[in-house]
Amino acid sequence: MKNSFKICGFIFSIILSFNGCLKDFSISEVNSEVNNSEKIIAYLEAQGDFINTIQIPAVDSALDVNDNLYSYEILDIRSSDKFVAGHIKTAKNVTPANLFATVKSISSGKIIIIVSQTGQAASYFTSLLRFAGFNKVYALKYGMVSWNPDFRLSWVDGTNGPGFTNRVYERPSPSPLPAVTFDNSVVTIKEKINSRIKSLIASSFGDPAPNSLPASTDLLELSYIYNNTDSTYANTFIVCFGLDGLYFLGPNGQLDNPGHPPQAVFYRQSNGYVSDLRSTTYLQTIPSSKDIVVYSKYGHSSAFVVAYLRLLGYNAKSLLFGANWRENLPQYGMQDYPYVTGN
Repeated sequence: MKNSFKICGFIFSIILSFNGCLKDFSISEVNSEVNNSEKIIAYLEAQGDFINTIQIPAVDSALDVNDNLYSYEILDIRSSDKFVAGHIKTAKNVTPANLFATVKSISSGKIIIIVSQTGQAASYFTSLLRFAGFNKVYALKYGMVSWNPDFRLSWVDGTNGPGFTNRVYERPSPSPLPAVTFDNSVVTIKEKINSRIKSLIASSFGDPAPNSLPASTDLLELSYIYNNTDSTYANTFIVCFGLDGLYFLGPNGQLDNPGHPPQAVFYRQSNGYVSDLRSTTYLQTIPSSKDIVVYSKYGHSSAFVVAYLRLLGYNAKSLLFGANWRENLPQYGMQDYPYVTGN
C-alpha cells in the first residue's frame, strides 16, 4: 500500500508539472517502484490522455478523403509493389521507418492521412504519431479496401476460431507495469518517449497478414496455442476492447454462441464518461507477465490500443480484422473511387 501511494504521488506530481490534472487520481494498488512506464503514462495523461478519449479510433472515411482530396496530405505506407499496383492519386509512398520524419517535415496545415491495405497498420502508426503530438494525423478507415473493390479481397471475413463463448471472465488483480528502458542520449521525458515511438514505428505491424516481427496476430495463430483441454491460450491474455455489446452475442447464458474467445476479458472503450484503460481504472489489471492480444470490432481501435501498450512495454498484438467471426466488413463504408498505378 505504501508503494502504491508513492506511485500515485509521483505520477500526480508529473501531471501537475505539465499543467494537467486527473480527477480522483489514484494508481491501482500494486507493489512496484516508480518506473519508466509510469513516467510515460503520467506524461500522456497530462497531454490529454488520447487513448482514453472518444477520439479513438482517429480515422477518416474514404468518402471524406475523396470529397476533400487536396485538403489532405496522403501518406501510403504499403510496400512499393502494392503502391505501384494502385494508390490514391495524390498519395506519397513512405516506408514506416521514414514515417516520423516525414510527418514532422510537413509544415502545411493539411490533415495527414495514413493509408495501409486494410487500415489496421495505418491505425497503429497513427496512434504512435498521436502520442508524439501530431494531432492532425488520421488513418484511412478500412484502408484501400474501402477505396475501390479491386482491393477488397485483402479483408478477411467470418474466420472461425476455437471455443467461442459468452462466459464472463473477470479482470485479474492489478500487477506491476512493464519495465521500459529509455535511450540515455536524450534528456527530457518528451524526447525519451519520442525516441521510443520512433523505434516502434520502425518496427513491423503486419497488414493484411502477420509477418515475422508483427505487432499483430490472427485467429489462425491463436488456434495454434489454444488448449482444447482447458480452453486456454498459452501465456496469452486476450482483451476485448470496445463499447458495450461487443463482448456478448445473445444472452449471457447462451455459452455456445460465439461472443468472444475463451478467457477474453472486456475493457470498455471511452464513451465520453467511462474508459477502462486509465491509470485510475483498470490499466494495471492487464498482466505485464503475459503476451497480450487485443481485439476490437474491426481491428482499428485495437491497433490504437496496442500502440499504447507497446509504448508502455507490454508485448501486445492486435487481432487482425477484429471480431470478424461476428462482424463482417460493413458495405456502407465501401466506395468505388478511381486510383492510379505506377510511381
